Amino acid sequence: MRNSIEIITDPARLREVVAELMRAPRVSLDIEADGFYNYRDRVCIVTLSSEEVDVIVDTIAVGPAMTDLQPLVERSNVPTLMHSGQNDVLALKRDYKLEFGQVQDTSVAASLLGMQHTGLAALVETYLGLTLEKELQRHDWSRRPIEPAHVAYLINDTRHLFKVHDMIMEEVRKFELMDEYLIECRMVADSEPREREFDPERFRRIKGHGELSDQQRGVLKALYAWRDELARTLDRASFRVMPDHALLEMARSMPREADALRTMRGIGEWILAEHAQSLLDTIAGAEPSPFRAPRREEIEPAKRLDPRQRDRLGKLKRWRETEAAKRGVGLQAVLPTSVMMDLILQPPQDARELAEVPRVGTSRAERYGDQILRILHGRKTGRLTGRIPKPANPNPPVETNG
Repeated sequence: MRNSIEIITDPARLREVVAELMRAPRVSLDIEADGFYNYRDRVCIVTLSSEEVDVIVDTIAVGPAMTDLQPLVERSNVPTLMHSGQNDVLALKRDYKLEFGQVQDTSVAASLLGMQHTGLAALVETYLGLTLEKELQRHDWSRRPIEPAHVAYLINDTRHLFKVHDMIMEEVRKFELMDEYLIECRMVADSEPREREFDPERFRRIKGHGELSDQQRGVLKALYAWRDELARTLDRASFRVMPDHALLEMARSMPREADALRTMRGIGEWILAEHAQSLLDTIAGAEPSPFRAPRREEIEPAKRLDPRQRDRLGKLKRWRETEAAKRGVGLQAVLPTSVMMDLILQPPQDARELAEVPRVGTSRAERYGDQILRILHGRKTGRLTGRIPKPANPNPPVETNG
C-alpha cells in the first residue's frame, strides 16, 4: 500500500527524502515546466516516485537546493525511470547542472517496438487498462498553490511507470531490442542543453514570407525582432505576445496609423493600449530585406546529396521499411533516422566501423551489417570484415520488482 503523497517545499526535507529514495531499488521522475507561458523556460515541479512513495517537489520554493537530487539520479547501477525523458533531462541539466547515470525511458521502448501511440496515457491504457486525465497538459505550473487536482495529475506521470516499464521490457527482450534500447536511453541521459539565442533571420520560417516584397519582408523581420524583445522583457512566450499570422498581416499592409492595427486579428488590446506607437515606429523604420535562398544548413538534408547518394538513401529507406515490417518492429529499431544521412555521407568501411557509428551499435552491425554496407557502397561486399566490438555492458541492470 502506498504512503500518502507529500509536497516538498523545504530544502532540509528534500535532503531527507532523497536519502530515503536512495534505498529504493529504482525511482521514477517527471518534471513540469512553464515554457508554454514564459520566455525563460524553468522547471516548476519535479515528481518522484518509488514503488512505495510518491513526492512532489515544489522547485520554486526549494530553489538552488534542487541540486541535492544529484546523488539520486547519477547512479549507473540504479535506473531512473522516465517517459519522453529527453526534455526533462535537458531542463534539469540547464537549471540545476544535474548529470544522469542510468535512464530507462518507456517512450524509447514504445518507439522501437513500432507502437502507433507512444504517449504515457496510451501506454498506461494499453498495459494497465487505466485512463489518465489530460486536462492539465497546458496548465501553468508556475502558479501556486498546488491544488489537489494537480497532485493527482502529477503523480500519475510517475507512479505507473514501474509496471509499464516492466511489461514493455518483456516485449523489448522478446524482439531482441535490448542493445538498441540501451543505446537510445544513453542518448537521453547524455543530452546536453543549448544556450538559447535569438536569431533574427528565423523570421524566414514564417510561412508566406517569400511572397512579400523586399520592403514588406524587411517589416516582417523588424516586427519579428520587436516581438522577441517585448517577450523577453515581459518574460512571456513569444506567441503569447503576438502570433506569427499577425506579424505577417502587418508586414503585408504596413499600417501607418493605430486605427489600422485595430482591424487586425491577433493584436491584443493590451498591445494596442501600451505598444501601438512602438509598433508603428518599427514598421516605419524597417529596412528592405531581399529574398534569399535558404542557407545550406536550412536545406532539407536529402537535397544536399548528389544523385548517387540520393539513390542510396532511397534504397536504405526502402530496405529499412521492409526489414521493420518483417520483424514487426519500429523503423527506429532497424536504423534511427538521424543516422541515415551520416551513413550516406561517410560510409563505414566494415562492420567494426559500422558498430562504432553513434546510435548504431553492436546488435545492428551484427544483424544488418552486410545489407547496410552493400547499399552504402553500391556493390556486394562479400563477408563482413572488421572485429565488431562487444557492448560495454552486455548485462545492464534493468531490474523488475522482485
